[in-house]
Amino acid sequence: MKTWIASLIEEELLSPTISHETNAEFIDRVCGLCLDEIEMKKGFAPINFGAAVIEEIEAEVTEVFRIKTYGFYNLSMYRQYHLKKRVG
Repeated sequence: MKTWIASLIEEELLSPTISHETNAEFIDRVCGLCLDEIEMKKGFAPINFGAAVIEEIEAEVTEVFRIKTYGFYNLSMYRQYHLKKRVG
């Protein structure tokens, strides 16, 4: 699951559609995308484990996000750096 989350985060990190997000907003949005994907594939959790699944996804997304953006103050700084790198 972590590989799937990592590829989703890579896609979304440099997505030009939403350029002004906080770290928390980005993490929430990616978690929502993960949950939507699981729902579309008809993935279900046993009764009383739904909250645990959501917590696990949030933890995984947060961990991968921190690894991907390590060395940058926030998501905005990460995006600015990579945008300049693309242009220049």
